[in-house]
Amino acid sequence: MKSVSLALGLAALASQASAHYIFEQFNHGGTLYPVYQYIRQNTNNNSPVTDLKSTDLRCNVGGLTGNATQTLTVAAGDSFTFKSDIAVYHDGPLSMYMAQVPSGTTAAEFDGSGQVWFKILDLGPTFDASGTATWPLAQTYTSTIPASLPAGSYLLRIQQLGIHNPYPAGTPQFYISCAQLTVTGGGSGTPGPLVSIPGFITGTEPGYTVNIYTNFHNYTVPGPAVWSGASGGSAGGSAGTSAAAPNPPASSAAPTTPTVATTTHVAVSSPTSVTAVQKYGQCGGANWKGATTTGGIGK
Repeated sequence: MKSVSLALGLAALASQASAHYIFEQFNHGGTLYPVYQYIRQNTNNNSPVTDLKSTDLRCNVGGLTGNATQTLTVAAGDSFTFKSDIAVYHDGPLSMYMAQVPSGTTAAEFDGSGQVWFKILDLGPTFDASGTATWPLAQTYTSTIPASLPAGSYLLRIQQLGIHNPYPAGTPQFYISCAQLTVTGGGSGTPGPLVSIPGFITGTEPGYTVNIYTNFHNYTVPGPAVWSGASGGSAGGSAGTSAAAPNPPASSAAPTTPTVATTTHVAVSSPTSVTAVQKYGQCGGANWKGATTTGGIGK
């Protein structure tokens, strides 16, 4: 009986782990690179981070440094894409941040400490004439390395904030990954405002505490304002071609203009498809693999 109970317990844990998502692949220049080649691998599977005071908010659990991760060379102005293992299905905004690596430190060594992070993208909900919200839920998210970004090494951080369980009974969930980049051909821009992680969200922001099922007609993504030098981004679209070689050369691809631009706190991007999830969202459970139909949100 003990062995049966243990097996059932392990199966339950496995089903819970598979019920979330993780950004595990990076696409640049039309090449979809292998899992975790340029993205720091975390140690909590695809589970979220919920502690606002934890350094795990930077690059996920186990991702404080990335010595096992390669660093990709990209040009300022290049587009890029993050891809998750399954499509994002928890309602909430998506943001991207960058942090320049200090002189004398490699991207793999940098732990993201200090007031060094700046935001380059916010994707929030859109509201139709009736006030119904549509969230940017997708498996791929594309943005652009700001053209005026100074050359150097950077951490590039993607964050999806699941606010599908009303606060305070439900704690918002951060799904996070960091890529390691060396940016060439940059400009003389001054990124900002700069924030520290943790500390960039206190837990009192309306975008963090909002109940998205009651009188929900507007939304502001929590965190700092998007840097004015950023170029926006979009959700959805093709993930590109998988890479065959583990050590690709640096790309010289020409800059690509994103299909939808958003540089304000309330994003105007619309995903190419929208997933339908039951009210409050399913979070865990055997065989849950994300929403499988299209339609309105929160119905």
